[in-house]
Amino acid sequence: MPTELRHLLFQPAEVVQAVQEYRRRLGQALPSGAIVSCGPESKGSGEIMSFRLTIAPDAAAVMKRGESRQQETIIPGPALAAALILYCRDHKIPLAASASKSLQLYGNQVCLITTIHPGRGQQR
Repeated sequence: MPTELRHLLFQPAEVVQAVQEYRRRLGQALPSGAIVSCGPESKGSGEIMSFRLTIAPDAAAVMKRGESRQQETIIPGPALAAALILYCRDHKIPLAASASKSLQLYGNQVCLITTIHPGRGQQR
């Protein structure tokens, strides 16, 4: 049987939105402030290992806690994949639950790759 391979490409802003919602649902909201830079980090093979966010504190954080330094938050690959899967579910983008999933870098975009292996695990 043929294998189905599907690529879903996410712009950096969509990845940030996915991460923010995922972290909010976990009760681990990102630091308040403006995201000044973001992007995936990968090994040489193009496989995404993490996603880095640099956040400048908002005026309230500076006034309240005296924070004026930018904070970096690194989202590891498994959490990034979970955030993108949740994003797909919330935006009614169909994903096969049984598909294997991986992340890769595609230009400046994050690519969620789903692979469906029909008949895998079935003996004939």
